[in-house]
Amino acid sequence: MLKTRHTLMPQMPEVLRAVVRKFTKPREDAPLAFLPTVYTDQNVAEGVKIPVNNASVRKCDDAKFREEGQFLARQERWEDLSTRIQEADRARAKSASGTSIAELLLFGGRADVVAAAEHALLHGTPEKDANFVAGIEDMELMLSEHPNDYALALTVAHMHIDIGWAWRGHGALATLPHENREAFKAHFHRAEEIMDAFCAHEMDSPALSAARCALLPAQDHPGDCVSDDFEDLIDLDPQNPRHMRALGNYLLPQWYGGYEKLDLEARRTSARTYDLWGAGGYAWVWFDAILSDPECLAHMDADYFLDGVFDILERQTDQNTANLMAAQVYCAWQASRQNYMEGGTSGAQATVLRKGFEDIIHKHLREVHPLIWGHAEYGFDNRNRSISLERLARKGTDLALNAVAQPFRKMIEQGLTIHIGPEGITEIHP
Repeated sequence: MLKTRHTLMPQMPEVLRAVVRKFTKPREDAPLAFLPTVYTDQNVAEGVKIPVNNASVRKCDDAKFREEGQFLARQERWEDLSTRIQEADRARAKSASGTSIAELLLFGGRADVVAAAEHALLHGTPEKDANFVAGIEDMELMLSEHPNDYALALTVAHMHIDIGWAWRGHGALATLPHENREAFKAHFHRAEEIMDAFCAHEMDSPALSAARCALLPAQDHPGDCVSDDFEDLIDLDPQNPRHMRALGNYLLPQWYGGYEKLDLEARRTSARTYDLWGAGGYAWVWFDAILSDPECLAHMDADYFLDGVFDILERQTDQNTANLMAAQVYCAWQASRQNYMEGGTSGAQATVLRKGFEDIIHKHLREVHPLIWGHAEYGFDNRNRSISLERLARKGTDLALNAVAQPFRKMIEQGLTIHIGPEGITEIHP
């Protein structure tokens, strides 16, 4: 950050001036998503031999771009940061994990200020030698010096959104202390003021459109605009499925929609993106929502969902996608099976999902990516920071090996060993 401290910029709301200097109790994070019912049979799991690819644990492609944005911000090379963000945004560039590189650079550009704010709000006092108020002031000053630069405006707007969430936490808004609620709204209001100067469609910028969607939690009636805002974003960047996945989450009843609306938007998204994804748009919209809320299963068309899954696998033949689909369908199958056992649904859906999972294993999966399975066990959109990547990978490996063994259970119990690799599936007799 800049070395000279400045006063808060005049255009910032008065309420933000007041609350930004105060700290409060640690926020309460949302509980973990439901855990699926998992078969546990070590002997069966050991009957399958499949390569385990730990490259994603050893080296994360996303970190490289976050660190690049952070480095440029620390060096105050704002023009260079803006150029990199705009280039990535125009190119719709994604990292190996499928994350927008523009979003990763934006994260790095604001990371120091946000981290200082989160520390202060979590512990009730700033970290040693850190002054997050000065950091906010410096970012606002930088923006005033580049008023027409949408990439730098996004960096500052996202800083306010992140700090607003640090004040709010993930509990119910009505249960927050008044000071926290006002700080949350003030930071989001400031972010909206900043973004109102730019039009996502005029600038052909998915990053601007995504930031507009990120403002929804502070809107008075977010349910009225969530579908339209995400439709704009998906139309700008239809090749990035993360936008469709985010739409599904926002349409859950605990956010701004309901199950019927979620299914309708999944079908509309599928129709609009059919040339690109086939039925995949339907699967992408339901993708995270199913694992966040098992009640979704009673409202999702399982056959249509699996049509979408296999259309996605036809278009993206890499093992990352194969693991993503296998882990998701396996967890959905287990949740549906549990619902049936508890008397909440018929067994037909669980049967359909099981068949879909087995087809993915037989036709597509040739190696295990542990982190994908580890995140799937908690629901992909879990934001869980309480577990290390190494531990998450170990849990993911155990879940994956156990899951992959299920289609071959009878053969393994008869003494066969199943080898899965790039060339396909081989049965080894004792």
